[in-house]
Amino acid sequence: MNELFEPVQKANQSLLDTLRRVGEINQKAMDRFMNQQMDLTTSMVDVSMKQFELMTKAKGYQELMSGQADLARDYGQKLLSSYKGSQDIFNELRESMTQLMDDSVKTAEETVRQATQTSKKAA
Repeated sequence: MNELFEPVQKANQSLLDTLRRVGEINQKAMDRFMNQQMDLTTSMVDVSMKQFELMTKAKGYQELMSGQADLARDYGQKLLSSYKGSQDIFNELRESMTQLMDDSVKTAEETVRQATQTSKKAA
């Protein structure tokens, strides 16, 4: 009788392992996204402080506009870098989930094969 329940137990354990791995993959991605958001927030505060400093120290309209253009360019480059970093995170997430799915399909095929053999033996 235990032979009949063994494939079900293995399938349940496999499901739990897969769900645990999904959680780990998601947690890793979220940690990376949070770090990226913290970096962007720090950059925004830094740009705001530099802009305030520029407004108080600029000696004229031309210097102010030139300084603001420099700040906008630098911050734009940081945003672009962040966007590329996000794409990298999404690509790694997709690859991890694809590998997990492939592994899960192989495990499911093996479980079905074993269950079929057990059913034939029991009959």
